[in-house]
Amino acid sequence: MKNKDLFYAVATLIGTTIGAGIFGLPYVIAQSGFLPGIILLIFLGGIMLLVNLIYGEITLRTAKKHRLVGYAGKYLGKNGKRAAFFSSLFVLYGSMLAYIIISGQFLSSLFGGYLGGNEFIYSLISFAFVSAGIYFGLKVIEKIELLMTVFLLAVMGMIFFKGLPFVESANLLSFNSSQSFLPFGVILFSIGAMSAIPELEHILKKDQKRVKKAIILGTLIPNTLYIIFILVIVGASGVATSKEALSGFSLAIGDGVATIGFTFGILAIITSFLMIGTNLKEMFMYDYGINKNLAWLMACFVPLAIFILGMRDFIEVINFVGGIAGGLAGILVILIYLKIRSNPRLGDLKPAYQIKVPKIILSLMILVFMLGIVYQLLY
Repeated sequence: MKNKDLFYAVATLIGTTIGAGIFGLPYVIAQSGFLPGIILLIFLGGIMLLVNLIYGEITLRTAKKHRLVGYAGKYLGKNGKRAAFFSSLFVLYGSMLAYIIISGQFLSSLFGGYLGGNEFIYSLISFAFVSAGIYFGLKVIEKIELLMTVFLLAVMGMIFFKGLPFVESANLLSFNSSQSFLPFGVILFSIGAMSAIPELEHILKKDQKRVKKAIILGTLIPNTLYIIFILVIVGASGVATSKEALSGFSLAIGDGVATIGFTFGILAIITSFLMIGTNLKEMFMYDYGINKNLAWLMACFVPLAIFILGMRDFIEVINFVGGIAGGLAGILVILIYLKIRSNPRLGDLKPAYQIKVPKIILSLMILVFMLGIVYQLLY
């Protein structure tokens, strides 16, 4: 039973981590160069592993369960809570916008050749379906998230074995120094999964010492899969790597596996789209007392309005959201940790594990996040 709970906890973190961002990674890393892009991914992955472990300790120290907004309010006060709310709202809206964009691209790739229409129309069709699901509350989606994760791993395996013979070393040796920092925001968007950390404590409530192991495995496994996925897509597609990875890949190896990838991709995106939209609607309803209809309108139609007004570049959206919101969330977690470490009595409980990170490392992590935020604002 303990191993089963650990497996479920790890799978939960993996399923939360791997989302739309995976489809943007090959393009930005192809633009910067494979080796520098992978080095940046490993570097930021290591930072995010520390952030996740720190956040896990914070959740274990606190008797009442919260999300980042609640923890920031408890330990950093009103200003911290406001910053966390802004970060959470920004990443939720940004993620929904990204899903609107990429769902249209995937549906167009699947059906455009047969039914006609453009990506904009397919994005609106996808939005209409998902917004109806958010209104009525399709909780069943949460129950199939684990199954979708297993399917995702299977599809990635097929892409790897099908694409590996097409990998050319020349495609992996390119380098563009002017774009070396381009993947920063997309990587943070892709590896961010702090929203799942509090759930691990609940899953492993009978053996909370295993939360640390679940965080380590659940963080390292997606990063490893990302590297394999990027290797095959960039190695096969080269400069033709498309912004959502699969259409350029299909040109390099043929339509078979890419079609399977598009099919699964749209299913995975719609399920994540539904979950994020439902969580946003319920946040407005339960945390701010807004009635259901208005909460639904606020959750769904803000990202739609931004999409209609012209923000339709998938990479730009996830890069900006990841760089700004991901960086701000990381900084807040570190500040909470520093506040607790300076006064351990602020916590309610003795955590099942404690992680001791030198202050110089924590300061450097904050600096990295701040540089990423500045870069996104200037870029």
